[in-house]
Amino acid sequence: MTIIINMKNYPEILGPGSVELAKAAERVARQTGATIIVAPPGAMVALVAASVSIPVFSQTVGSEQGPKSTGGFVPEAVKGAGASGTLLNHSESPKTLRELRRLVPRAKRLPLSVCLCGATAARAVSLAALGPDHVAIEPPALIGSGVAVSKARPELVSDSVSKLRGSGFRGKILCGAGIVTGEDVRRAMELGADGVLVSSSVVKAGDWASKISELAGSLA
Repeated sequence: MTIIINMKNYPEILGPGSVELAKAAERVARQTGATIIVAPPGAMVALVAASVSIPVFSQTVGSEQGPKSTGGFVPEAVKGAGASGTLLNHSESPKTLRELRRLVPRAKRLPLSVCLCGATAARAVSLAALGPDHVAIEPPALIGSGVAVSKARPELVSDSVSKLRGSGFRGKILCGAGIVTGEDVRRAMELGADGVLVSSSVVKAGDWASKISELAGSLA
């Protein structure tokens, strides 16, 4: 089971909170055996990566090239900061397919693991053809809604899983958008997902370790 926690830029994790949440995730990963990946804000990637042993992803990377790309958040810098992967094409930070065709191989060569986000089964299949390690199904309308895609649109999850596996994709298939409870995770896994991509349900929780434990332990 895989859980990716996208911290976004919520105020709770700007500064020391990023490290504290990552350490809570690390403790739960050790206790449960789940693969838990954290994606802190870009400015916090190096500090978080130096503070925990679990995988740390960037929330995105840019396609700028060369040493004079002032302000560019390039894959090489993310790798140098200690990250082991990156999210790409989240609906709040979209990329064109043309840009992804350049970025994914570039990231993989470093190497950085890549999780590509898509809103539909058809989009997920087209993204899977680029060779990512993870594909996350996330309909934008349900992100942050508290209404889990695994309950509101179960057919999207099962159809995406079927089409991705039918296309030959052998990476991890994640389910995102509105995932809040352990039951949401359990339902996603029953529909064929390998794990979940979550954000506000963890970051906004009063007790980070407890919420992550709930999600990670949902199939125990």
